[in-house]
Amino acid sequence: MVLKYLYTDQLEIHVDCAMDLFAAADLFDIPRLKAMSEKRMLKSIAVENAATIFLAADLHSAKTLRSKALKYILKHFEVVSKSAAFEDMARSNVELVVEILRQR
Repeated sequence: MVLKYLYTDQLEIHVDCAMDLFAAADLFDIPRLKAMSEKRMLKSIAVENAATIFLAADLHSAKTLRSKALKYILKHFEVVSKSAAFEDMARSNVELVVEILRQR
């Protein structure tokens, strides 16, 4: 998909691959593709993936995405904190969980 974007400067980003495209765009320093992937992830943020998006945004220094994912998590904390994605985030980066708990 990255190659398709590079050749055509267009790409329809599906929800299931937005996170991978986001990481690849960051790795290969493709700002527009990264922004497009961010936008797609924001449109699809939900209880099940909010923590995953927050973690990815933190890892890839996406300040806007990180901020919006954090707001979503804080707003829906009771259900997000019980999700498998939140547990995975807690295992991989406990500092993010501490940050969330401090802001509650």
